[in-house]
Amino acid sequence: MSLVFVPVFAGEIPRTAKRLLENQYATLAMNCSLERGSLCALRGPSKRQALSEVPGTVFKHDDDGWLVWPGRVSVVKSAVLDVEGEKPLGQLLMTGERDYPTMYLAGGDVYRLGIPRPASAPLVNVSSTAALEEVTVEGWAAFEESGTPGRYGSEGVDIEVEPGVEVTPFADTGGGEEEEGDEEPDIQRSTSYCYTVVQQLADGVIAYESAPSPPSDIVDVVDGGGVTLSGFAIPELEGLHITHIRIYRTVSGSETSDFRFLAELTLEELEVAGGVYMDTMHDKDVSSEVLQTSTWDAIPDNARGLIKTDNGIYACFRGNELLVSEPFIPYAYPQTYALTVEDTIVALAHTDSTIIVLTTGRPYLAQGGVPESLTLIHLPIEQACVSADSVASMAGGVIYASPDGLMLMTSSEQTLITEQTMTREQWAAMGPENLMGTVHDGRYVGFFRGTNRGLIFHIGRADIVRVELPDAWKVICLYHHSEDDCIYLGAETPEGAGIWEFEAGDALPYRWRSKEFFLSALTGMSAARISGEQRPGCPVRMDVYGPDEQHSRARLRATGDKTMRIRPTRSERVWSFELSGTADVYEVRLGGSVEEVEYGG
Repeated sequence: MSLVFVPVFAGEIPRTAKRLLENQYATLAMNCSLERGSLCALRGPSKRQALSEVPGTVFKHDDDGWLVWPGRVSVVKSAVLDVEGEKPLGQLLMTGERDYPTMYLAGGDVYRLGIPRPASAPLVNVSSTAALEEVTVEGWAAFEESGTPGRYGSEGVDIEVEPGVEVTPFADTGGGEEEEGDEEPDIQRSTSYCYTVVQQLADGVIAYESAPSPPSDIVDVVDGGGVTLSGFAIPELEGLHITHIRIYRTVSGSETSDFRFLAELTLEELEVAGGVYMDTMHDKDVSSEVLQTSTWDAIPDNARGLIKTDNGIYACFRGNELLVSEPFIPYAYPQTYALTVEDTIVALAHTDSTIIVLTTGRPYLAQGGVPESLTLIHLPIEQACVSADSVASMAGGVIYASPDGLMLMTSSEQTLITEQTMTREQWAAMGPENLMGTVHDGRYVGFFRGTNRGLIFHIGRADIVRVELPDAWKVICLYHHSEDDCIYLGAETPEGAGIWEFEAGDALPYRWRSKEFFLSALTGMSAARISGEQRPGCPVRMDVYGPDEQHSRARLRATGDKTMRIRPTRSERVWSFELSGTADVYEVRLGGSVEEVEYGG
């Protein structure tokens, strides 16, 4: 039998020798769509948005449409209340957009995400008569009867003044020294104070409260007395919109020394009061609400790589430090939750309740249901992450580019999923340090930054298809939009910068080259048949090769399903062929005679 028969088509497995591949696999699969077993043309990009500058990151906002940044930005949607009445707030949380983490609201307003704790404690001044000082008292004095008002302020009532008694004005005694036998007033409470600042947005729907200031000195307050507080230090930073302060104090006699809520003031109210607040409240009247933000350190300005997990925990990193938020509190990252790894962190991802920490060395798993119980597991595999942009999440795992190939990380195992597809050297030749990728429809789709080249790795079949966009294209960023169920490319093209939907445009011409078929006897190929959708206006070209893969022995142009004759060629034991075009192909036959092609199989 000298028939070469390919009834189904698959992608490349470069690791396997060309002669040892199964019939369906290719030695070159360029711009091919092979999802149904037939050979189809991959559809190219379709333009969705023109841009004035080349994008570094793109994101499709539910309300504001396309958002574009020139650099690499990590963007996540908020997992907290995101609606004001019936108006969506469209809250996004970002690192890398500015020199500090930011929060975006629908309409384009951008605010600082982290709120620093006030730097100084409040100043306290105790007054023993503060409660009385809140009442205005007016006095009078008279030197003669005519200047004396009526009793109790009534008119026409005479007041008798005893003859010879001189009426003198009231004198200011200045308090004097305490007379012998006088008792010191009872101490009502011993109190310490602190305060927080609040960034309130969207009519109070968003209210982010800082960690507290240092506590004030403990002061003793007597019955009828009070405390004057001042010296409130309001942080003034770019992007920060402080609207309120909240004052807290301790309560005497309680089982704990927790600070309890005392008062909330707007900055306008504080300014009207001259920057002063008077506290005359009795302990029994103080709220039972306890200060919650004691450990809520602000997200650092140099934090990067923000992600959100399924259980409401946000995570980011700086250097080799993993920072974890309070659940559903995206701006508070207690330092007590921070975890340190050996190597510099490159990127973060998550699966189930596990945070995957990818570094310049070995990866880590941070496992636990709540941030205070996260445990670091240092994995015994030498698979660094060579490109933060290559990290892609899928159901049950995360894929990223390592020096040896694509790694699949789950909460329980780690697999080099391209181990049987290509060698380390073949992988390195592709330039994985520039790889940007995402997972879509069971495939890892990636492009190499700044080029027109990409790859599609079929996770189930473990084969690859190479992608080549038109000349002069430069793909700069890649974005997977789950609601649209598609991949968008930010690219620089001959017609300008823009955002393009991948696999939504015209068909890209494919090239599919077969394995090397080794025949038992010397054979001269005389006929070929291509079964497919080709037609005169959409032909499929077939190049036939012998052992020399550089020069074709025959070139055929198929416009129908009929068997085509091949001019006589030298007999060989090794044959292969290459198909190119855009029409669908279902089957290819190549043989030593017309009869063999028509009836063999």
